[in-house]
Amino acid sequence: MNKPEQNTILIVDDMPNNLGALLDYLTDFGFEVLVAEDGESAIEQVEYALPDLILLDVLMPGIDGFETCSRLKSNQTTKDIPVIFMTALSDAEDKVKGFSVGGVDYVTKPIQQAEVLARVTTHLSIRNLQQQLQQQNSRLQQEICDRIKIEQQLQKRTAQIETANQELEAFSYSVAHDLRNPITSINGYIWVLQEEYAYLLDEDGKHYLERVLVATERMEQLIDDILRLSQVTRSKMQFDTVDLSQIAREIAISLRQTANEREVEFIIAEGVVAQGDEPLLKIVLENLLGNAWKYTRNKPRARIEFGVLEPEIHTESSRQYFVRDDGAGFDMGKADKLFTAFCRLHGKNEFEGTGIGLATVQRIIHRHGGQIWADGEVNQGATFYFTLG
Repeated sequence: MNKPEQNTILIVDDMPNNLGALLDYLTDFGFEVLVAEDGESAIEQVEYALPDLILLDVLMPGIDGFETCSRLKSNQTTKDIPVIFMTALSDAEDKVKGFSVGGVDYVTKPIQQAEVLARVTTHLSIRNLQQQLQQQNSRLQQEICDRIKIEQQLQKRTAQIETANQELEAFSYSVAHDLRNPITSINGYIWVLQEEYAYLLDEDGKHYLERVLVATERMEQLIDDILRLSQVTRSKMQFDTVDLSQIAREIAISLRQTANEREVEFIIAEGVVAQGDEPLLKIVLENLLGNAWKYTRNKPRARIEFGVLEPEIHTESSRQYFVRDDGAGFDMGKADKLFTAFCRLHGKNEFEGTGIGLATVQRIIHRHGGQIWADGEVNQGATFYFTLG
């Protein structure tokens, strides 16, 4: 038989011959063995030595084995140490009593050493497994506690961010709304100057006045975009089945009417529907198709496409809708800035805009539980993909 890992065993017996025989036998098998000749001394040894297992005689002077075991099991420090009774009693009632006070097993006298070794190694293995399970359970409970704390911190942080965003959006809305009136007044005075006092201005003066007008119109557009961005975040959503193909066709017709002289081929997939808020999804397609229209302006013949990539296993969140064009494109090294408000990858002298549109689109997509990203190459066009959760 293989020798076990060293464990400590306490043998409690008032018969020196029994003690000696078991002591030598178990020591030879690699155990550290302690001995006691009565229950009181056994309890004292257990409290400071904390053996891994106890072999306990039932009939002893003073307190017997049953009482000794009962006291050990009532002590929080020693209650988990397995106790194997050694007894000459053959009455079933005595054996049941041994189990009732906390014993895990028994061997009968006269002692068979091989039987003792088999029972000892079995119960030590069981105890080792129990201790491993307790340790794993303790680690698991600690991990659960740590995760709960992290989750609570994340929830708290998320709530703080949401509150800050709401306050920022409310502030942006208030500022943009309050700016509208003075900008409208400025535009009104510029119109008066152009209509009634233009004859007092030389060419430079008229030029400067025109530049002021362009600047205020740009500011008006910026205010409108900020208000729209704020309203997108604050508006209540109503989910329904939305015909994206039909919306895309209507937008294409509207874009053509702004520049009939342009040669642009629109390819719009048929029957593309989605679950979402129709007004918000219309804003998404207006921005994406509007950008495609704008950034293909310098192409003699342009191509703009709207469609969807269907996965093999169909779910709403796995469908990838896309808008593709063959226009100015962009540098993929700057792709992380595409959806940042007020950030533009093209100069305002190249293409007009306020840098709010794609930020608005991203917020709408996120409110639908989806994601948006883009691929592009300078002068080779761009493709914007988005999903709806």
